[in-house]
Amino acid sequence: MNFCKNFKYIFLVLLVSGCAANIKENVHNPINESEKTPKEAVYLDISHAKYISKSKDLTNSMNELGRLISKKLTVVQSKPNSGLAVDISIENFRYVSGFGRFMAGVMVGDAELKLKIKVTELSSGNIIGESVFDTQSEFSEGIFGATTSRQLEAMAIKIFEYIKSGEKNS
Repeated sequence: MNFCKNFKYIFLVLLVSGCAANIKENVHNPINESEKTPKEAVYLDISHAKYISKSKDLTNSMNELGRLISKKLTVVQSKPNSGLAVDISIENFRYVSGFGRFMAGVMVGDAELKLKIKVTELSSGNIIGESVFDTQSEFSEGIFGATTSRQLEAMAIKIFEYIKSGEKNS
């Protein structure tokens, strides 16, 4: 009897927590070791590829990604003359909500998010780093598969680590 009660709680925790998003990184141009990534604020520009149809989910996800990155980095609203500009282009997007994942499991489909990142040093205009980050939930993960919100959280951390990798190298 007690075992069944404990099993229910363990199952509930696993059900709610789910799996983290796995991010594949394809670094085209790692942040140059000779370039110093400034510790001051960065200008952030998030857009989507023209072939991706604009939707409420896409707009909300773009805003959420900006908010999550702003938790890690100091972001300015207007483009300064010096510092870094981080351009993020959403190249692939398929929204899956936590509720949809919970209720329909794998039947709701895969959450997909692919971002192209370009880091530019504003005073010189030089591109100091380019990368592509890609994540997709998988059929085998079932109801534990990553949702768009988990993917956005994982991407924000990955972007922060990528930008800060220039500080470690310099």
